[in-house]
Order: sequence, then C-alpha cells, then structure tokens
Amino acid sequence: MKVTRKYSIGKQKKLQKGWKSLSREDKGDITRFIKIFGITLITVLFIFNFGIRGLAQLAGFWSIFAGKSDGIQADTTAPPPPTFAPNSEYTKSEKITLSGYAEPAGEVKIIINEVEAGKTIAEAGGTFTLADVTLNEGKNTITATTTDRSGNISRKSAELIITFDRKPPELTITKPTNGQKFSGTSQKQADVEGTSEPGATVKVNGIQATTFADGSFKATLTLDPGDLLITTVATDKAGNEKKVELTISYSSE
Repeated sequence: MKVTRKYSIGKQKKLQKGWKSLSREDKGDITRFIKIFGITLITVLFIFNFGIRGLAQLAGFWSIFAGKSDGIQADTTAPPPPTFAPNSEYTKSEKITLSGYAEPAGEVKIIINEVEAGKTIAEAGGTFTLADVTLNEGKNTITATTTDRSGNISRKSAELIITFDRKPPELTITKPTNGQKFSGTSQKQADVEGTSEPGATVKVNGIQATTFADGSFKATLTLDPGDLLITTVATDKAGNEKKVELTISYSSE
C-alpha cells in the first residue's frame, strides 16, 4: 500500500511539473480544447435527451396533419350504404317511422324526393329509427346515406317507394238498385256488382267480392224473406275506405 501511494504521488508531481513547464500559449490551447470538448459533449447529451423527443413529438403532430395517428392510416373508407326495414308501399298517414340498418354510430341522413327529411344516429348494433318523417302527397322516393365518424359518406341506399294517399277510393254499385224487390225461387240469390279503384279490396256484407283488373267487382248473396241491408265497403291499398249502402227485399211467393 505504501509503495502504491508513493507511486501515485510521484506521478501527480510529474504531471504538475509537466503542466508548469508548458508555455502560456500551450496552456491556453489546452484550456480552449477542454472548453470546446465540454460544450460539445453537453450539446450532444442535450440533443439526445431532449432534441430527439422533440423531433418525435413534432413527427406526431405532423402525422395528425398528414392523416395518420400512432402510425395507423386514417380511415378513408366509406361505410356501406344503409338498408331500410320492410315498409308498406302505401299509407294514409302523413307521418311515418323509418327504420333499418347502418354502420354503428354512423349518422344516417334520410332523403325524400332528393330533399333531406331528417337525420339520426345508428345504435351500437347498427339499427336506426327515425320517427315522424313527413311524406309528400303521392309518390315518395326515399333513400339514405351514412356518414361515419371519420366523415366518410356512403353511397345512397336502395330506393324505398311509399305512396301517401288519403283520398277514399271511388265506389259505385251498378246492381241491384236501392229498393229493388226479389221474389220466387228463381230470385233466391242476388248479384251485387259495381266498380271501384283498381287494386282495392271490396267486401259485401263482410264477404269479399271478386275483383278484376279494371276495378269492377261482383259478389252473390243468398236472400231471406224480408228486407236486406246491403253494405259494400271498398278499401284501397293505403287503407282508405268508401262505404255504400242500399236496401232490397225478398218474398218467397
């Protein structure tokens, strides 16, 4: 231990002696070199610890502006077009409820005859419902689009056609006539005939009549003695009704 200590002290004295033997100019050069080396080392350490982090943050901001986040490409894919649940093709109600399926959390826009009619948000399961949608008188061509949370807009859905009709169908009875009398076994039955709106359903005293493409209809009733009230009701596709009543009588003699 004493030998080592003496050696260290001797080496230190030699270094001190060597430093003292240097000229002032050499000492200045060495001092400047040490200062420059120190400043360079500090600068490198600063850039490594703070500069790279800053560059990483800058790159993160740039990714956001460039449409990327956390290394993932931004969503630029349009969602599929929404689909409507089945609905009646005819209605007598001015306001209806539309429902269907779309991309979950997507905004569904309803369009009627090329005019926006309302918006709603699809549920987590993809279902959507929009109540109190106002129809136009007559034919309504209804479509919809979905906008996802990234702002991508789908193509239009398939068309849903709904006709808003609140006018009762026409109904005319051509036979028998009101007050007509029937008698004998040959007139035990009476044919009820007339015309209504094509496609309408016609019932005579609750019995569905046979209807034809031109709107004409026919039903046959079996008569009992006495007066008979005949009630004919025509119902169109929208549910509107028109009723006509007349009375006939029958005698078995």
